[in-house]
Amino acid sequence: MLDLKTFDVRIKYCELIMIMDNLKKIDNPLPKGYRFEFFKNDKDIKDWIEIHISTGEFASFEDCRKTFYDFYSPFFAELDKRLFFIVDENNKKIATATLSPTENKDYPCVIDWFAVHKEFQGKKLSKPLLGKIIELAINFDYDKILLHTQTNSWLAAKIYLNFGFVPYNTNEKTGWDILKTITNHPKLNDFKVVKENEIFDPLIVNIQKSLSNIYDDFNFNVWYINGRNDVYVYSSNNFYEYKFYDCGNKLVKVK
Repeated sequence: MLDLKTFDVRIKYCELIMIMDNLKKIDNPLPKGYRFEFFKNDKDIKDWIEIHISTGEFASFEDCRKTFYDFYSPFFAELDKRLFFIVDENNKKIATATLSPTENKDYPCVIDWFAVHKEFQGKKLSKPLLGKIIELAINFDYDKILLHTQTNSWLAAKIYLNFGFVPYNTNEKTGWDILKTITNHPKLNDFKVVKENEIFDPLIVNIQKSLSNIYDDFNFNVWYINGRNDVYVYSSNNFYEYKFYDCGNKLVKVK
């Protein structure tokens, strides 16, 4: 059995698109002590960033912050109606999701940036979070919804399938084959099981091994497009940057 994190950068990146038609409200109440709260002001941006960094999706605060502004700037004025959080009894924001508008006539809304803080995963928050965003879509008079995820977020993808979403970009077989191999989900019976060496990116695996010799608990991201060789690491509330060489077997600290 594969030993995977809930967001695992070692898995070869493939986009997975899913859809749900004929939306209907699904009753999935939050566990006692939690509540929903919409985005209010710039102070919430830091909470959004902390949630996403905790999952391993980002390893740099600045990169995550830039992503927030780049993504939300086209509809920033609507965030108080489209971006929401789950808040615990200590007023800590610990999960988030966004219902984004699109120009796609078939699927005019998209679920984006769905995440549960690492410390709160396994507390039965994902289904209420999904239920809330479906309810929100219905309130906007949408009857169909689409979401983008990726093979790295294999567990979230499995949760979406369990919730009622179905594969959309089925011509992109590599990603669905990887998800089939990891989850063996019944909705993926049309796809094949692949060998373990077809699941993981060898460069990322080597970098993880190198970092394991330095840190006990860490998240990391790697940028290697267009000749870059950057590694961003988040460990014990600190950020570090490295350059990788020799296919990831050698790391040189930058700062």
